Amino acid sequence: MKINISKNDIIWNYIGIIVSLMGNFLLIPFLLKFLTTDYYGLWNVFISLGAVSALFDFGFNSLFARNVAYSWSGVKNLSKENVVATDNNGVNYPLLKKVIKTCQLIYLIISLAALLVLVSIGTIYVSHVAKSISNNLVVIIAWELYAIGIFLDLLYGYYDAFLRGIGEIGADNKARVIAKLIQIVLTVVLLFLNFGIISTSIANIVYGLAFRELCKKRFYSYKNMKTRLNEVGAVPISDIFETFKIVWHNAWREGIVSIANYISNQVTTLLCSLYLGLAATAKFGLAVQFTSAIAQIATALLISYQPALQEAYAHRNKEVINAKLSMGVISYVILYPLGLIGLTLFIPVINIIKGSAILTIPLLFSVGFYQFILKFRDCYAWYLGSTNRVIYYKSFIFSSILCTTLSVLFVGYWHLNITGFVYAQIISQLVFNVWYWPLYVHKELHLTLRNMILRFRVQLMRTIKEEI
Repeated sequence: MKINISKNDIIWNYIGIIVSLMGNFLLIPFLLKFLTTDYYGLWNVFISLGAVSALFDFGFNSLFARNVAYSWSGVKNLSKENVVATDNNGVNYPLLKKVIKTCQLIYLIISLAALLVLVSIGTIYVSHVAKSISNNLVVIIAWELYAIGIFLDLLYGYYDAFLRGIGEIGADNKARVIAKLIQIVLTVVLLFLNFGIISTSIANIVYGLAFRELCKKRFYSYKNMKTRLNEVGAVPISDIFETFKIVWHNAWREGIVSIANYISNQVTTLLCSLYLGLAATAKFGLAVQFTSAIAQIATALLISYQPALQEAYAHRNKEVINAKLSMGVISYVILYPLGLIGLTLFIPVINIIKGSAILTIPLLFSVGFYQFILKFRDCYAWYLGSTNRVIYYKSFIFSSILCTTLSVLFVGYWHLNITGFVYAQIISQLVFNVWYWPLYVHKELHLTLRNMILRFRVQLMRTIKEEI
């Protein structure tokens, strides 16, 4: 079935991301007000450790979203590498059900594995970095609750992937908005009730449960999905095993990419807490949160186009691929710098709330530059991933290892403080990823910068004129 990302889907994708990010921004003043600097730094450690879910996800989320899209587009069979072109415009429901059942089994296993690691190794690490906080019981309770939230998020994390796979970007983001609003209100109420850092952990659990339930309800009600899947009948365990063998071919590569991204994005924050303490982590973590938020908004359009790109590639529609990719990349290059400049207006407000210079323009722009090149690289990696070719995994893991090595060298031995982490991040990406993969994709699609700008203008006007 043709996947058409409408203007309404795009608008809701922006609303979903903005509300999610603005929710985090809205919480920052309350967290800074009700939490000490050490507790706020610890919250950033929670976030970084929480991102370990990406490691246990091992790339399955995006992989299953792709395979749902391929099934929805009518492909006859899944392939280990690339996608066999199809002329079928109907839905392959037997294949779709195999993908769903395989996904559910895998996520049960990885969520249990993640919980085991988080409550063991994670607890030891949190206790170590939180030595400056006298109330260790509060720290442990807050962390264990946060770990449970991550477990539940992983266990049911496939439902939004299913929605994205069938092109229901709008419904996915409506669920995200509702769940995020619940989380914001609950966090603020609990902070006022003096629950402290435990407030964020409880609200995180409620957010995950609400989001997944809303996604699940929408998925099975879409185009009589539940009935059509029930008509397929039971899926033999042998078919689930066979499907797993096919998806595993790229899943472990996606997993390596997830590990590389985790190292590049989060390990520097964890090393910061280890080398420089929680107060410095609060400053660095805040800059990372703000710049990551801008990057998410700037890449929202390209992310919303992913199901359409996957469907277009299944039918080898090169014109649609070039148009969507051009629109997504050029919009990112325009929106990110504008967002970074606009963000400087909030720096005095944040510093007034905290009563100290916790965020500065040099720190914001240096971290912001790294985030820009990282997401620019990702724009082209996402396209290659949409074609079921994860050929970039080796260079990604190399860059992450280089980033970690340079971070230890610059900060641990040369004592360059936070700037050392920024230098390590920038250098590790400039070596290869940030220039090679854009050139690779441009050559494959015969795209030039001029062609991309022209397609961007045409696609922009077409989207603006489209009725909601």
